[in-house]
Amino acid sequence: MQTRPRLTRPRSRIFDGQSLRHLLWVLFSANAVAQAICLRKAGIEQSYLGRSNTQLTSTVGDIRHEIQIQLGCALSDHNVGVKDAQFAPTASTAQATGPLAASGNPNYFRDARGNVFILNGSQTWNTLQDWGSNGSPQTLDFNAFINFLTAHGHNFTLLWRTELPKFCGFPAAASSPPDLTVSPHPWLRTGPGNATDGALKFDLTKFDQRFFDRLRTRTQALSNAGIYAGVYLFTGEWLNIFRCSSDGYPFTAANNINRIDDGYAGGSKGTGSVTMTAPNAITGFQDAYVEKVIDTLNDLPNVLWIVSEEAPPNSRWWNSHQISHIRAYESGKPHQHSIGYAALIGPGSSDMALYNSNADWVAPSVRISPATSCGSGIPACKVNINDSDHSYWEMWKDTPLQNRNYAWENFLVGNQVLFMDPYLVYYPRENRNLCVSPTNAICSSPDSRWDNFRNNLGYILRYSRKLNLANVTPRSSLCSTAYCLAQTPSVGAEYLVYAPSGGSFTMNLSAMPASRTLAVEWFNPSTGATIAGHPIPSGPSSQAFSPPFNGDAVLYMVDTAGHATSGRR
Repeated sequence: MQTRPRLTRPRSRIFDGQSLRHLLWVLFSANAVAQAICLRKAGIEQSYLGRSNTQLTSTVGDIRHEIQIQLGCALSDHNVGVKDAQFAPTASTAQATGPLAASGNPNYFRDARGNVFILNGSQTWNTLQDWGSNGSPQTLDFNAFINFLTAHGHNFTLLWRTELPKFCGFPAAASSPPDLTVSPHPWLRTGPGNATDGALKFDLTKFDQRFFDRLRTRTQALSNAGIYAGVYLFTGEWLNIFRCSSDGYPFTAANNINRIDDGYAGGSKGTGSVTMTAPNAITGFQDAYVEKVIDTLNDLPNVLWIVSEEAPPNSRWWNSHQISHIRAYESGKPHQHSIGYAALIGPGSSDMALYNSNADWVAPSVRISPATSCGSGIPACKVNINDSDHSYWEMWKDTPLQNRNYAWENFLVGNQVLFMDPYLVYYPRENRNLCVSPTNAICSSPDSRWDNFRNNLGYILRYSRKLNLANVTPRSSLCSTAYCLAQTPSVGAEYLVYAPSGGSFTMNLSAMPASRTLAVEWFNPSTGATIAGHPIPSGPSSQAFSPPFNGDAVLYMVDTAGHATSGRR
């Protein structure tokens, strides 16, 4: 067989400066044509090939941020319209690097390489343990869940641990709310004797390795996909509102062979295992379990701890104990991971308990988190990840616009967002989650009604990667909408603005002199469409803007020479 001659052109010449510029121009031109077709099909008149050289340079320069050029658009009949002009929310496909620590800008984390970034994503209840009604837990396809997160451009989720083997009266249905069974759990069920849920009693001195193997496998899989995992060690909410006499809770005397008792005497509330004020027999077993979890995951870079969520206000000693215990135990390990503290619920609860704690990050109950989350603890200021689970109850009753307002407003005041995504847990009450083909309360595919909100978490991540997060801070005084992130040096200024209801607004652009120019990009959160505006001079203290579409709007502006890159790491 005749062999083909080998290419003898020197490799260095293939990627010399002129050739690389030509390659970028070819790729950009192909992308521009495709986007122009998409936009015209969507009814948006925008000349991409008619941009000035400055705009072209800025657009090609975006390759530095995203290394992604999309060369086509969907043209099938079911995907016609503005949707064709969307950019896809894209998550990083690189393996996570960590552990994470607070950056020099206390609103954000930095990774092991010093990169400053945000965490955004969907989280759902049955990501670690299987749930199901009628005593039949349904196995979650975890690879499909990772693909779901990646498709929506997310980089953060939670792995839940529900402490009750059976929890009662899950409010997914308006009448006859189901009892759900959960497995696996951290301890072996050896007996002798049966617990109140009908299965064998727990032996709290023997761990069930299957639980920890699953925890590691799923955390590792998320890391490989570039997704960070907040690991719930406990879930106080279940003890607070979902208990019943047949729940099988391991720390109630009837359910273990070790004579450990939380004092539960019946009803929907039984919180004795988290409301102690000093170490006792229960904390001894809890501490041993926490150490086992740390031993299982400490070497992984994508881990963030979170003690519990929605525990009662009188669990503060217990939460503080676990934060101190985790920090002390990990101090002798290769990695020290960030520790989270989620909202307390009940009379007397306050987010100041979180800010005054020694946690590294918090998930408060306030709808829109403050621009800084500081208190008397160490560290004084916390990274704030606003989780709709605690802060936006009944968000399913609001419009998609109101839902988007919640996410973008939190980001524009310096915070991050987690979505309590019902995903595959069937929740027909008030149409919260009409997912597909439910079997024993668990579905086969998610409800698409939430896709726009899911996508917007990915869109927020994409815009966060355009910004120099080491430098930007919330600057509500710069824009009449009150939602603005900016850095304002005399060279390299950049601005990200959110208009919750759209319409005209003004910006103070006086940081740079009029001799400098700002590139302009509009983004429509409702459709995912981007529209490049004409560059404008900097300098005015009150520059008026009007979005080229209706509804909420995002405006990104940056010095055409690029944003300032020095900053706090």
